[in-house]
Parts: sequence; structure tokens; C-alpha cells
Amino acid sequence: MLDESYCGKVKDESGDEMLDRKLRVLIVDDEFHIAMLIKKLIKWDEIGLECVNVVDNGERAYHIITEEKPDIVITDIRMPKINGLDLISMTKKEIGNIKFIVVSGYKEFEYAHKALQYGVNDYLLKPVNEEELNKVLLNICAAFADEGVRQKEGEQLKKTISVSEQIIKSNLLNNIIDQNEYPTLEDLVEKYNLSFHEGAYRGICIKLDHWDYEKSDKKQDAITVEKVVMILDNMVKDHVYEYMICKKSNLHIFCLFNYDLLQSKEIKTIINNILSEIQEYLIGFEQYKITIGIGSEVIAFEKIKQSISASHIAVLNRIKLGTGRLIYYDSLRTETKFDVEKHLSTYKESYLMSIESLSKENLENTIKQVYLGFHNTENIDFAACYDIAYELIDLFFGHITVQNSEGKQLIQVMRNACQHCYTLEFLTGMLTNYLGSYLETCLKQLEVETAKPIRQAKQYINEHYRDKIMLEDIAAIVDLNPVYFSVLFKKETGMNFSVYLVHIRMELAKELIRGSNKTIAAIADDVGYKDSRHFSQIFTKTVGIKPALYRKLYS
Repeated sequence: MLDESYCGKVKDESGDEMLDRKLRVLIVDDEFHIAMLIKKLIKWDEIGLECVNVVDNGERAYHIITEEKPDIVITDIRMPKINGLDLISMTKKEIGNIKFIVVSGYKEFEYAHKALQYGVNDYLLKPVNEEELNKVLLNICAAFADEGVRQKEGEQLKKTISVSEQIIKSNLLNNIIDQNEYPTLEDLVEKYNLSFHEGAYRGICIKLDHWDYEKSDKKQDAITVEKVVMILDNMVKDHVYEYMICKKSNLHIFCLFNYDLLQSKEIKTIINNILSEIQEYLIGFEQYKITIGIGSEVIAFEKIKQSISASHIAVLNRIKLGTGRLIYYDSLRTETKFDVEKHLSTYKESYLMSIESLSKENLENTIKQVYLGFHNTENIDFAACYDIAYELIDLFFGHITVQNSEGKQLIQVMRNACQHCYTLEFLTGMLTNYLGSYLETCLKQLEVETAKPIRQAKQYINEHYRDKIMLEDIAAIVDLNPVYFSVLFKKETGMNFSVYLVHIRMELAKELIRGSNKTIAAIADDVGYKDSRHFSQIFTKTVGIKPALYRKLYS
């Protein structure tokens, strides 16, 4: 946050005052909703900026630039009429002191790289990240400062360029992990100016786990991940041809190294030192456990994804091998691929039965049985423990008959929680706790829903006790089968329907006998009996004495 005492003045990250006016920003994107989103992400007052306009094409943007002369233009590359590159070129010829930020998607990287030749100050990848956008804007503001600050900003600009390069590499690595297609080695060198060479490649996965996932702090997690990335960056950059780092959800950090094949032993030493350095940093943060999975060393660039995937499999095996260590994929003694579906088939029927019957105890026992054999098993890929957990979660929510509004949210919460379970005990405990608790919630909800038609029936009886009321009529009103309604009514009230109706009528009759001078025949009619003799018989049988004697005793 910027100091409030400098409100309306642009300042650099150190807090030094730079300008005494707000810089003016124009936003251009042919997808107008994206342009408006960018506007929403900018911390206008905090940085010291104001919006000139938001437009959806390059032609209109050019006219506004020539008339309004904004300080900063944030523009998409591909737009109708005048594209982003042409807009920059045309503007630079007439107005030289405008700073440009280019926004592009992954497929437009080549255009974004070309934009640098036009004097673009920075570019961002879609979807635009709020923190990155505001950091870039803050850095660009520094370029408008006086000469003393300009010199200082020159150093900051180098850092910004370095950050931009890291963003490119992070997005490339994310794409390699998530997509089936990714750039070739030639693309990385020629299009993105990265220093990849033929040689060896190895992927690693750094995993941070919470001691207690429910007590996790997102802000602290973000700070810790950034520190780990910094450690990784500092320890790798001077020892390899090239490297890429990216952050994934649930405190996963992936890295791909490219190095001389003769450096294989040295790279292993560096990875070991990375673990030691991170562990030393985490001494002050007892809430985290650290594990590093190391993928196979590959020679062919086309196999880099296999190495990265292997590093993730290796880190998942911490559930058996333990945390606080390096786990090499090549050292895993996995004889055959574990068949999750076959393993679960033994327990599936009892698991689904426990869900359908809403039995928490049976559910918990079945989950424990599913994982029981893993404690004494060797020579398998223990990453399967997580696949089993995901399958159990999917089966649960695919067969649960009663769900509340939090159901879908809980699925994602559970999947996230699974990824922080670094022992079998933690994993089974999490599953039994979360699913068992949800089952209890569903049971309570079912009980509430079951009681609702009975409440409606009782209300109807209280309002229409004078009328002729049949069980079939009430069942139709609450939309239940008469037999099921009868059983449900007895369960909820402790009385048969006919007994309950008589009970209500006799209670009302007793009140009228005690508190009014009406005749017994009139009272009988008031509570639904046209035949006073029949009423007297029912009253005597229910209360124990005749109506007339009851009046003498209690009126």
C-alpha cells in the first residue's frame, strides 16, 4: 500500500516521490469486457493514475491518443481496423513519449516478442494478473520521474525485464504441463530468445504440505512459495543452459533444467542443496513440510513432459516414503501399474451401501478397509493412494441422494485437502472426517425434509378438525403415498393418524367443556362430531369419564 500522505502522487516501490500529478491511461481491447476487467484490476488511486478512456478498436484508440495524449496505453495485439502493433508504430512516429503495455494470449507470443522492437515497455499474458499488471504500471510510472529517479528506475527496469522473462518461461512451462502440444526446442530459442541447447533435461517438483490444512494462510503461502522460487532461481541460474519455473495450485512448484550431459552429477548435488536451503528457510515456519520429486534425466527434448510428470509421481510417493527428502522417480520400485478400479471393485458395493443408508460408521470402516493393505505393501506406485481418494470422492457425490448448497464447494475443498495429506493416516483421516461429516449433514437434512410433510399434515388437522378428514386426503395434500404417509406419521408423532385426530378433537372438546356454557351436543358439533352420542362414547373412552361429569369436576 502507498502512504496516504502522498495521496494523488506517483511513488516508486521504495516510497520516494516521483510525480505531483496523476498519469493518464488509455485501455484498448477488441473484447470490451476484457478491457473493462483490466480497468477494474488497476489500483488507480494507489499508484497515482487516472483513466482517459476504454475503447474496443485501434482506429478509435489512435484518434484518442492524438487528441488526449495519454501517458500510458494498454493495448491488445489483434484488433480490427488498426491492430496493436500498427497502433504503436503510428503513435511512436507522432508522439514519442507514450508508454505502451501489450496484452497477449499464449498463441500471440510471437507478436508480443515483435512488439518489443516497436519500443513497447512491457507485455502481459492473458488472463491478466492483478499483481503483475499493477507492478508493471508502477515501474512505467518511474520512467516519467526526474533525472535522479530516472537513474534509479533504470535499475528497476532491468528487474522488470527479468520479471517479464520469468513470466514468459512460467507460462511456457505451465503450457508444457497442462497441454498435449507445446513449443519445439527451435521455438524456444528462435521465438522467445531462451537459451535452450541440446543436452540433458530433467524436471523436478517441489511440494510444500501443511501440517494442518484447515489452518492454512493463503497470504503466508504466497510469501513462502515466492521465497522457495527465489531460492530455486538463485541456486540454478549459474549452473545450467536454461531453466523454467512455474507455480501450480496447492503449493506445487515445478522446474525444468536444461544442462550439459556431463553436468548430471553436479545437477544432483545442486538439487540436494536446494532441499537443504529450503529446509533451512522453513525452520521458522513449522506449518510446512517439504519434499522434492525428481524426474528421469532425458536427452530428447520431446520427452521433457515425461520427466516433469515423473517428478510429480515421485513427490506423490512421499505418502509412503516420507517428507523432508528427495525422491527420485528412477528409484521407485514399481513393478506394475496399480489398478485403482480393480482395487476399489472389492469395496465398491459396501461403500455405496453405506452412502445410500447414510451410515457414517459403515462409510468410515469401508474407507479404512480400502487403504488397509497399503501399510504393508511394497513395489507399487503409491501415487495411486491419491487416485483412490479422488475416486472415492467422486463416487460419494455421485451417489449421495441428499445434497446441500455446499456440496460442490466441498468436493474441491476435499480434492485440495488430499494434496496436503502426506501420510496414509492423514489421507484416510481426512476422507473419513470430511465425508462422514457430510453424511451426518445429509442425514439431518433428510430428517428435516421428512418432518416437513408431517408438519403440514398437523397444521391442516388443526385448521380443519371440524371437517371429515381421511388419511388418504391428507396424504394427497402432502403428496405422499397413503401407506408411506401413515408409517411416517406414526414415526414422527408417536401416534397413528386416527388416534392423533381424536386426540386433537378431545383436547379442544375439554377446553370448550371447561370454558363455555355450550351444550355437549353443540360442543360435539364444534369438534367434528354430528352424533352427540358417538362423541360421548369417544370422549369417555379417551378421557376416562363422561362429558357431563368432566364439566362438573373441572368447570
